[in-house]
Order: sequence, then C-alpha cells, then structure tokens
Amino acid sequence: QRFNKGQQQPKPVEKIAIIGAGIAGLSLAHALENSQSCAKPYTDALSLSSSYSSSTESSSAPFGIETHIYDSRASLNFETGAGVQINGGARTLQKINADLHKSVVDAALPLKTIRSRTKPWFGTSDFATLLELNLKEIIQQTGGAVEEELIVDGEVMAYTIMRGALQEVLLNTLPTDTSSRISFGKTLVGINNDKNKNGIMCQFNDGSEEGPFDLVIGCDGINSAVKEYIDHGSISSNAGEKRSSAIYSGIRIQYAVQDGSDETETESSELVQYFGDGAYALAGVYGAGEKRKPTKGAFLISRDEGYIGPFKKRDNEINNDISKANENSDWTQDVQSLESEMSTCIKDRNVPSLQVGPIVDNSDRFFELGVYFHNPFSLSGWSREVRGSGGGFAVLAGDAAHAMPPFLGQGSNQAIQDAYCLGSKIFEHNAHCERILSSMGDDENNIEMDQGKPSLRNLLKEYENIRWAPTASITLKAGLLGYLETGNKGFLSGFRDAFFFVAGKIGLARKVFLDSATPRLE
Repeated sequence: QRFNKGQQQPKPVEKIAIIGAGIAGLSLAHALENSQSCAKPYTDALSLSSSYSSSTESSSAPFGIETHIYDSRASLNFETGAGVQINGGARTLQKINADLHKSVVDAALPLKTIRSRTKPWFGTSDFATLLELNLKEIIQQTGGAVEEELIVDGEVMAYTIMRGALQEVLLNTLPTDTSSRISFGKTLVGINNDKNKNGIMCQFNDGSEEGPFDLVIGCDGINSAVKEYIDHGSISSNAGEKRSSAIYSGIRIQYAVQDGSDETETESSELVQYFGDGAYALAGVYGAGEKRKPTKGAFLISRDEGYIGPFKKRDNEINNDISKANENSDWTQDVQSLESEMSTCIKDRNVPSLQVGPIVDNSDRFFELGVYFHNPFSLSGWSREVRGSGGGFAVLAGDAAHAMPPFLGQGSNQAIQDAYCLGSKIFEHNAHCERILSSMGDDENNIEMDQGKPSLRNLLKEYENIRWAPTASITLKAGLLGYLETGNKGFLSGFRDAFFFVAGKIGLARKVFLDSATPRLE
C-alpha cells in the first residue's frame, strides 16, 4: 500500500476532551500524558523521524496529546464513596506508570483473603463457612498468564482502597500541566462540529463552549451524556428528558463507612461475605490514603420489594410508596434513616452480624445506591464520528461504556484497563501519522505506508472489540451473582449456600474470580 502526496494526510489526535473526572477519566489522563508505556508506539516513531512533528512542538504535553477534563461536580470530595478492591486495575496502573502504581499501593491495603459465610446451618455458631480464597495461593495454583499478571516481583496485585482515596492519588499524581486543565461545574449538554471543520465543540450547562477537540471521551458514568450522543446523535437539553440506557436491577446497596481509628490499624485486609435471606452483607477494611488509618466498611445488599429482578411488580402487588433506589452518582449521604434501616434489615433477614453490626453501629457516613447496569449487547457501539468535524469521534470508557453490577468488584478495575487500552490505540494512530509526516520530505513522489494500518475509526473499534468481551462477560456473571446472592428464605437461599459451598470445593469460585481479575488489554 502506498501513500500519494496528493492524498489527504491522516490527522493526529492532539487535543482531547475527557468528560468526567472519576477513576476512568483520571486514569485516562495518566495514560495519555503520564505513560511512557502507552506512548511507546508514538515515541518510537518520533525517534525515527527526520524531524519532530508540529504536534509535539506546539503542545504542553510530553507525548503530543493535550487532555482537558470536565466534570459536572463542584469539586472532588474524597470522603464520598465506599471501598473498592483493585486487582487487574492495580496491575494495569503499574503498566501505565510505575510511580503512579506505587502511590496507589501506598494508599491501599494488600488484600489477602476472601471468605463467604452464611447463617448457621446447625447448632449455636454465629455462621457457617461456605468458601475461602487465599489469593496468593489460588493465583500460584493457576499459574500461567494469571500468575504472570497478578503476582509481580512477589507482590500480589490485589488491594482494598476507599474510592475517594484512589481518586485523590490519581488526581495528585497528574503532571502539573494536566491538572491545570481540569474544570469543575461543567455538565455536558451538546456535542457539535466546529464551523471550520477542524474538530469537535463541546457545549456546557453554564453556556460556555470549549474546543475544538479531535476526540471527546465519555468517562461520565452510567447516565453518560456522551453515550446519549453516541446512541442518538444528540444530547437532551432538558435533564428530565434524558434518554438514559441504564437498567435498574431491582437490587439496592446500603453502605456504612467507619473512619479510621486505633482499632482499625492493620497491615492487610480480608473481605468477608455474610449471607442471609434475601440479603447479604460484605465487611472489610480499606486503605484510606498514605499514612492514614484504614477505614472499615460494611455493604448491605438486598432485593427491592417492588421488583422481581429488573421488572417492576404490578401496582396492586406492592406498596405504592415504594420507589426504586436512585443511582446516586454524587454519593449523597443519608445518616440517621439508613443506620436504622441497615440494622433492621440485618436482623429481619438473618444476616450474621458478627462483623457487620459493629461497623454499622459505629459508622460516620452512610450511602444508598441502586444497582444499575448497561445492556452489553447495544447496537450503537462505543464510538461515533461527529459529522463535519474533520474526522473527530466521540468514544466511551468506564461505566459510560459498560456499567456493570458490582458483585465481582470489577467496575474500577475495568475502567483503568479501558484507559490503558484506549490510550495505547490513540498513540498507535499518532505513530502512523508521524511516520507519514516524516516521510513527506522524501524525494519520491509516492511514500510507503504501513501495510494494512487501520484508520482512527478502526483503531477505536479495535479498542472496543478488545474490551467488550471481558466487560460483557463480567456484567453477565455479576448480574447472575447478585440475584443468586440475595436469594429469599427457603429454597433460593438454600440453593445459594449449596452452590457457593460446591463452587469453593471444585474450584469454580477461584476460576470466576481470577477470570475477572486478570487484565485483558490486547
């Protein structure tokens, strides 16, 4: 394949709008402006060039891409949110930037063990044990690519950390120029082409317009405005008319967060499930930041009385005062009512309260979220060209692309992997552009192109294809687990207990956990 000098030269990606400053958005900013690994295709091409490209000379970013981050919140509140576990995400952060990974590890706690327990089967014991996973042991037993990815230099890539602490590290470790380009209080309300066909313009709720951009990347969560644009070609101007594709699962989660104290001091963490009837709880200790005392967290997951799975019961079957739980993306707190509700639910649904009860009684903050997800079999895909923009695209990452139920603990992990994979594909495109630009000075009338090198459109599709399969698989498995784990009293809860007990014995639980935890980046 040859490139004729009379043809239009492929355009490099130089300026990107990232919508959302959550874990996906901040990780993506690192991948694009703070990662030698992601940028390697481009820097390799640049080192072979006869001259530096104009994008590198004119940009304040070290790898020729300038990111601008816009978030609808007034600021990042690092005390909001519950705890998360990071495994494949931790390994991916190490690939993005080793110093960034170290900063996250210093703020987190190593996760050693995961246990599942249920209400006692016999006698007067507090619980019956269904399964236990020693993470280092099961990774070593599995071996191969799993061990290569999840044990690095003897260190197991599994940690617990508060969501706010993770965001704080991601924000504070950004290059200074990058962090100076973060704008808060900006809700995206429009995506349009630049009048001169030089890129994409973004309109915000405060009346401002920013751009032009070569890409607009939606990291704006489950009710993503960028996803609405990709699905429908426009963004609703009225928030009440927003065409959201989020599906309510009929499951709600209540969180109790107990801030660090002398009694929470520990060098490692374990996560313990406690199954009851129609509900279960998860107790654990989470890193809260470097040199800060760890935080205790208790999650209470229960079926919504007004729903059977994602389907609402008929009005004559339910109390009309019952409404589905909000997605609560802003993590609005509700202290007194939730404390009482959680305590009552634990008692009424026979959830063993050995660890969970004291955390609820002594917690400082409470939150409630409905569990929402996206149908992974969307026909719209994860990207869309903005017509009239000169080849600009809108594309999705994180929950905006594949919001999933949290029952495998993979939301943050998959968002970080999206960032690495998408960043690498963008740099692959820019490397291709650099090679062509460098060759333009040759005396020959025709210039050799990379044989079969895909366009930006195809590279974005490659990113989607790489990331769709693992995220779709996790979404389906996590959804099934959520309904199984909240089985009602009688046959369903008994079946659940038997399933988990057998799954632990035959290695199925190990396989499901490690398949989800192992990063899938290519």
